[in-house]
Amino acid sequence: MGIVYRRLGQCNEAKEYHEKALIIRKKIFGEEHADVVGSYNNLGIIYEDLGQYNEAKEYYEKALIIRKKIFGEEHADVAGSYNKLGIVYEDLGQYNEAKEYHEKALIIRKKIFGEEHAEVAASYRILGIVYEDLGQYNEAKEYYEKALIIRKKIFGEEHADVAACYNDLGSVYRNLGQYNEAKEYYKKERVIRKKICGEERAKVRQRNQSRRKLCVLF
Repeated sequence: MGIVYRRLGQCNEAKEYHEKALIIRKKIFGEEHADVVGSYNNLGIIYEDLGQYNEAKEYYEKALIIRKKIFGEEHADVAGSYNKLGIVYEDLGQYNEAKEYHEKALIIRKKIFGEEHAEVAASYRILGIVYEDLGQYNEAKEYYEKALIIRKKIFGEEHADVAACYNDLGSVYRNLGQYNEAKEYYKKERVIRKKICGEERAKVRQRNQSRRKLCVLF
């Protein structure tokens, strides 16, 4: 029910159901259980939706502690928790802390999956966004380029995730004052969007993409 209420945009009602689920799961399984982690994550997501980022961070930290106890450090779910904490630190405007968590997620993902994997590409991309937020545009460009290379190998050219990388590169070139390069990347993105979803939806998706609010679910 909590998930349904969230989809309806009724976050306070969703929170109530997730809190009830957490109480029950803790009674049945105890604290250190994967289902309890699921409840902590769900509550973190709801608090993030509500703009209560410190509360979200607390729930994500609880989830991380349990996951590390259950799985150890080098596990995809632990990387997912690091990723969530990185995102919430971005929401709080604490970009150096965000970078540290995303770097931890990247290290684990590369060990588990190797270089050419979608989750590794996602980590490169989000690190690019953090560096761009920090005003370190050349570093951001490097990470965006790495994400693009992997995504093109996995998905081919005509894919929404590749279009997103072109948008990122357009943004960073614009911030570097290299407007011709920026225009070329935005043009590549637009071509893919039009092929995937048509002219009008491409315009909407491009506007939404430029806001670049990432929601990565783990």
